[in-house]
Amino acid sequence: THQGGEFGRGCALLIAMATMEGPLLTSEECSVDACVLGTGLTESLVAAALARHGKRVLHLDHESSYGGSWRALSLVDLEAWAAITDGGTSNNVDEPVAVEVETREQNTDGSDGGNDGGGEDHTLMPKVAAISSSLPSGIDISGLTAIPMAQDLFGSSSSSCFSDRKLSWDPYGAKTAAELEALRSELRKKSNTFSVDLAPRLLFGRSDLVDVLVESGVSRYLEFQGLKSARVLSSHGLVSVPLTKSDIFQDPVLSLPEKRALMRFITSMTPFVGSLAFESPAQLGVDRVHKVPGPNENASSGLEGVDLEQPWAAFLEQQKLSPRLREFLTYAICLWDWTLPSSQNQKQEGTASTQEQSLRNLSTRQGLSCLGRFVSSLGMHGKGSSMPLLYPMYGAAEMAQGFTRMCALHGGTYALRTKMTHLLAEREQTQEKGSADKGSAQNREGEAGTGNDERNWRVAGLVTHRGEVVRASTIISSCDHLLRRASDDPKQNEKTQARVVCKRMTVLVDCPLLEEEGLHLCVVPPGAVEPALDNVVQVLQLDWSTGTCPKGYHVVHLSQAAVSSCAETGNDTFNDLERALLALLELAGGERHCLLRCTYQHLPRPLSSRWDASASEGGADVLAACARGSSLMVSADPAAAPQLLAMAEVPEARELFLRAPLHGTEAPAATDFLLKPAHVVQEEQSTAMEDLEHFNEQMAKTSGEPDVRLPSAFTEADSGVQANSEEPADDTCALQEPSDDTHTAQEPSDDIHTAQDKP
Repeated sequence: THQGGEFGRGCALLIAMATMEGPLLTSEECSVDACVLGTGLTESLVAAALARHGKRVLHLDHESSYGGSWRALSLVDLEAWAAITDGGTSNNVDEPVAVEVETREQNTDGSDGGNDGGGEDHTLMPKVAAISSSLPSGIDISGLTAIPMAQDLFGSSSSSCFSDRKLSWDPYGAKTAAELEALRSELRKKSNTFSVDLAPRLLFGRSDLVDVLVESGVSRYLEFQGLKSARVLSSHGLVSVPLTKSDIFQDPVLSLPEKRALMRFITSMTPFVGSLAFESPAQLGVDRVHKVPGPNENASSGLEGVDLEQPWAAFLEQQKLSPRLREFLTYAICLWDWTLPSSQNQKQEGTASTQEQSLRNLSTRQGLSCLGRFVSSLGMHGKGSSMPLLYPMYGAAEMAQGFTRMCALHGGTYALRTKMTHLLAEREQTQEKGSADKGSAQNREGEAGTGNDERNWRVAGLVTHRGEVVRASTIISSCDHLLRRASDDPKQNEKTQARVVCKRMTVLVDCPLLEEEGLHLCVVPPGAVEPALDNVVQVLQLDWSTGTCPKGYHVVHLSQAAVSSCAETGNDTFNDLERALLALLELAGGERHCLLRCTYQHLPRPLSSRWDASASEGGADVLAACARGSSLMVSADPAAAPQLLAMAEVPEARELFLRAPLHGTEAPAATDFLLKPAHVVQEEQSTAMEDLEHFNEQMAKTSGEPDVRLPSAFTEADSGVQANSEEPADDTCALQEPSDDTHTAQEPSDDIHTAQDKP
């Protein structure tokens, strides 16, 4: 456990392990404004935003570690996780406290006998009658409806977006039995030095998530590793993609016409995809960042003769770029997850689903947006123009933990190893005054085809597996916690729509697969191997410098997007990933370097499936009614595409924060989401002015001239660049809060590095 004094004044008790029998939470901790289920990145963002906004927050997770579907596992935990199947294994969670329920039958006239205003048929709706007498006193549960969750789904792959898991040691049989046993014994002793992401994520140097990390102050708890290179696997081996002007002209692979064509293309796209990497110091001056705006949709209208709705492949052909440059731009720079349809196979694609065709078709507008987010991130962090992409040290779960720490600092309460057994709901009090406002608010969330009474339900709280009754007016849950057993009706299964699935393979090797140590990204276009792959494969290499494995080893993530109506199974599911891995192993020295291989499918669940009810369980309509009123909200699983990019989490968390019916008449604005406190802003401004005055005095003494008034564009950051220009480059960066001697997420920083040899 962590006491509030460790984090600062006003911090509530942070419960890190809940293994005791009976109630764990006090009556005060069980009475909150919002209860958040799951500690994934999106849920942690929402919890931190609500706590900072002054709301009482209780944050629960049925796992014993933070992160949910975003978590990173040790080696031993990865083996145990891969062994979990649909049958389920014990999660080592306390047995649920018995909850007695009674069923209440509806009257023949449609009224529910206990609540007035019901015309809907809610038969066989369970109601909490009695719970263990050890519950905190003073809690009234009369009149509440309890909807049970499917408890047998906890601990199985059915409660996760990851399925078809399989892990194997020495998958190619290159070691003897004695060598393999010695290897496993050695690595298991170092299990805690591994931190393997289930859904690895990279951040663009200029992105919403980086801005939120800096603005909220959570960046103080984190460190990031910068991408060293982007590579493409071709018939000639691994080819580095030039990222800067100097890289382009010094590239040994590109021909001179290709170099000129690429520079001409980038120069013509500068109004839309401005970058520090393609501007000279004379053009930038001292105020570098503000002279290079980020990607701007409005600037696209200034591109003369460009049809933004035409296919991206046709646009690149018009720019007279070679096929090799098109692959570089589309797969390594734009990081497009799908193979572009070519003119040769347009006829063959008639057999593909309409959804798959729409996913593969990249428009010029989308392509320029993808190009802009990459190029505009060059030079934002680190020395020179490196680090367009950042990887959080020890994995993406560290970002979620940073926001949980912020929530705790603002009074949030945390309890791991705690799962919900019942969700409590109640009918809203119908009053003449303000009823019109309620109706209009509900109509904004509801859809046609539902009755007015159906919308009168709202969340009242939940019951934990220890029998604690938590009273909360809003519940925000991940898909892992709001478990409802799907219907076995085959007609309903036929209606299942095709979804995007990401096939993932995580391997442990004892040598770098991408030629160099460190954080590297590689893409394998379909034509790089024979026969051609079904889709492009993305490869992310991590080593000890990222905190993910011991020194001397490398964790490599391979992924491929696909479209499937259900999670595929079979020996051929990961065939493309296997072939891409073998091609890289051949360049690295052979199959003997592959020590471990773990494969699984990442299939995000549709939010609408949360309300499916089995024949023995009622309440799906009540849950749907609560969701329409926003008292019950569900956050999405990590996206399957983009495969390696953190993109939609901040917009989703901001939307959940604004929709939560907790703010009364003073509805927050979008700018209130994780807004920096006013006193912190005032302190930073005061410190910045003091530092600037001190800098002016030092400059005046050095030059022997009287004090001069410096231009407003000049910042102390530029002097820091000059002062540290002779220091060795580093690959680890810590995002800093804005001040005159540090940099925001949008400023290129040369003095934000920590020791290179110490992650």
